[in-house]
Amino acid sequence: MSELGAFELEGRINGLREVIAILAAHLIEKGAGDLRQSLEERLAFLNHQEDPGAVPQSSFAVEAAATREIELLLEETLARIKS
Repeated sequence: MSELGAFELEGRINGLREVIAILAAHLIEKGAGDLRQSLEERLAFLNHQEDPGAVPQSSFAVEAAATREIELLLEETLARIKS
């Protein structure tokens, strides 16, 4: 497999986020509200940690990036439902 550049990787990740948002919006519209609740609960749990940045660690950076990705996915999902 060839090495992928940063733009290629970003494009693929954005495409995957869009597909997941479409699927999640479809599921939530069809009555899978627990999916939305699960995503929101994960965000609330991670955002109320006890000073998670007090000791900088690479694991925190990874977790923060994961949390931001879930936020973006949830925002896109909810926007699709409202459309």
